[in-house]
Amino acid sequence: MLPRAILAALLAAALLPAQGSPDDLLPGNHFKRFRALAAAHTANDAEGLYLNATVKQLWDALDDAEKLAERAVAANPKDARYHYRLAVIAGEKAQRASVIHQLGLARKFKKEADATLALDPNHIRTLDMTMEFYLHAPGVIGGDKAKAHAVAEQLMKIDPVEGYRAQMTLARFDKQEDRIEGLLRKSVEVSPASFEAHMDVGGWCANHAKFDEAERHAREAIKIHPDRAAAYGLLAAVMVHQDKWPELDPLLAQAEKADPDNLLPYYRAANNCLARKVELPRAERYFRKYLTQEPEPTTPTHALVHWRLALVLEQQSRKPEAIAELQAALKLDPNSPAKADLKHLK
Repeated sequence: MLPRAILAALLAAALLPAQGSPDDLLPGNHFKRFRALAAAHTANDAEGLYLNATVKQLWDALDDAEKLAERAVAANPKDARYHYRLAVIAGEKAQRASVIHQLGLARKFKKEADATLALDPNHIRTLDMTMEFYLHAPGVIGGDKAKAHAVAEQLMKIDPVEGYRAQMTLARFDKQEDRIEGLLRKSVEVSPASFEAHMDVGGWCANHAKFDEAERHAREAIKIHPDRAAAYGLLAAVMVHQDKWPELDPLLAQAEKADPDNLLPYYRAANNCLARKVELPRAERYFRKYLTQEPEPTTPTHALVHWRLALVLEQQSRKPEAIAELQAALKLDPNSPAKADLKHLK
């Protein structure tokens, strides 16, 4: 089977297509807005097929997405975005397929990735996916470590932030974790106006309990893209660890105003309160807020949040309410880890 590392790269790549409208919405995780624009494109032309293929992919209807993307490519084989989308879909399907079907899907992914690069040799997201493919795929379907390194060098020439990200991928593959911090810091040094660079460094700092530095990078990311929930989410998580309670609610209100479709900052604040076992009534309030609307794809599902809310309620000795939340989680996702907790509570 193909390693799961490729899936992570494919998912990340799928969020950052070439520039264009409504494609501009995707890097900021404005998927529900993208879906609305796709629905408004009523013409059954190549662009409409591409837009709706993207929506189907984001909402995890991969078979439907593949059919639409194939039709978009057939209608206009000269648009790199269409081949790119089909490559992403094929790659995601390959990760979930049986061994029997993986080989064909992996080859389809590579064929469409190659077609994308033939039309747009500097297509960053496709180069990133191709590097991961070369790095992790078996040699029988084209895996090649030397080619992976060559693509990483190409990315560095096109976009230093993406180049340093590629170098980090190679370092992790080679189990050289001691190189990661240096690469992260070089990335933000050479590209101080990069949202992604600040988020990468800020996330690393938060994971290593360097919360003051993480806060600085989160705030810089917000300045660069004040409409993206991810940066507010990072800052909210950091504030929990800094015990900055008076500042947290105003931050979350700011985040909701900036991106009302994405309540991820509420989840991150609540989840970190739960992890620390502090401010549990606050955590409950934030989890319940998150449950008030449909989540964006790639953000925590309602099933997950019902489970996390149950853990908060259990910590407060509210067993019947906790059981109800666990049951809600299992109704939405029968494979939820809530199953074990429900057995324990009962």
